[in-house]
Amino acid sequence: MSVGAWNVRGLNKSVKQKEVIDVIRCNNLGICAVIESHVKILNLKSVCAKTFGQWDWISNNNSCEAGTRIIVGWNPRLFDVILLSQSKQVIHCYVKLCNSDLGMYLSFIYAASNYIERRLLWDNLKKHSLVVNREAWGLLGDFNVAIKPSEYSESCSRTPKGVEDFVDCLSFIEVEDLKSYGFQFTWNKTPMGNMGLLKKLDRVMVNQKFMTNHPLAHAVFKPYRNSDHCPAILNFPSNKVKWKPSFRFANFISEKEEFLPLVKELKILKKHCREMCNKYWGAGKRIQKLRKDLECKQQDIDNNPFDCKIREEHANILLDFNIACNDEEKILAQRAKIKWLQDGDNNSKFFHKIVKSRGINNRI
Repeated sequence: MSVGAWNVRGLNKSVKQKEVIDVIRCNNLGICAVIESHVKILNLKSVCAKTFGQWDWISNNNSCEAGTRIIVGWNPRLFDVILLSQSKQVIHCYVKLCNSDLGMYLSFIYAASNYIERRLLWDNLKKHSLVVNREAWGLLGDFNVAIKPSEYSESCSRTPKGVEDFVDCLSFIEVEDLKSYGFQFTWNKTPMGNMGLLKKLDRVMVNQKFMTNHPLAHAVFKPYRNSDHCPAILNFPSNKVKWKPSFRFANFISEKEEFLPLVKELKILKKHCREMCNKYWGAGKRIQKLRKDLECKQQDIDNNPFDCKIREEHANILLDFNIACNDEEKILAQRAKIKWLQDGDNNSKFFHKIVKSRGINNRI
C-alpha cells in the first residue's frame, strides 16, 4: 500500500485534477492528501467527485477562512479512515487496513508560511502526541520550514526564524524523517534567471513505533510536474493487448495553425489528420512523453539549481505539457459530450464506459 501528500496549489482546474489522478494511479495510492487546494465549500463536492471518483474523502474546510487547505481521499475498499481532529494546518486520522488489525495514526500537514502562526501547529502536534501514546504515527505534507543549511540550494548565513520552534516540536513528539530517495529539494521557487531557490519543505516523518512495525517503509519524493512542490509518497513494500483505434476526426486539430494549409494542399486527409491527431492528442503517448521529459528536467534542476539553460528548457516543456493536457480534455469532451465532464470525473470507469458505448453505437 502507498500513501501520498501533494501541495498542488489549487485543485479547481481540471488540469490539476487530472495530474492528481495520474499521481494516484502511477504510485498505486490508497490514500492521497491534496494540500493547498483552495477549493471553496460550494465546489468541494464536485471537485472531489472528479478527483477521487468513488473514494471517500474529508477536508478541513470548516477550519479555513477562505478555501479548503487540506483534502484527504482514500479507497474505502482498502482502508477505514477515522477523522480524529482537524485545524487550519493539520488533519489527524486513524487509519486501519480493511479486514486487518493493522492500524496507525496519520497526520496530513500544511503549515502556515508565517513562523508565529506555525507555533499553533507545533502546539497541536505536541497535544496529539499524547493521544498517539507511542502507537505508530506518520506525518506527511508541507511543513513550510527547512531545518538544515543543506536543505537550501543556496546556503543561509543565519538560521531562519521558526526553525528552533520546529526542532523543539520534533524533539518533544519524538519523530524523525523516514528514509527516502528522489528529489532532495521538494519546493521550487518560480525561477527568474539564476535567482531560483530550492528548499526541502515537504517531509514524511515517523516515530519509533512506526519504524518498528514497518521496517521496510520508505518515502519517495517525485517530480513536481505542474506544481511547485514534489508529491511525497509513503511506500509500504508488497501484458495488455494493444488495440489500434479506428480513424476519427478530432475537432480540436482544426484550431492548430498547420491545419488550414494542410486542407488547401491535400485532397486525401485521413492519413494526415490521423498524424496531426496523434501528434497533439494526449490520449496517445504525447502527455506521457512530455511528463517523462518534465520529470527529467525537474531532476536536472534539482541537481543544478543555477543552470539557466535547464530552467528555460523546463519552462518550454511545461508549456507544451499544459497544452497537451488541454487538447486531451477537448477531445474527451467531443467524444463523450460536455455533459459527462460536468457530471463526473473524465477518467472514471463510468466515463470510459460511456465513451465505449457511444463508439459501439456509432460504429459502421
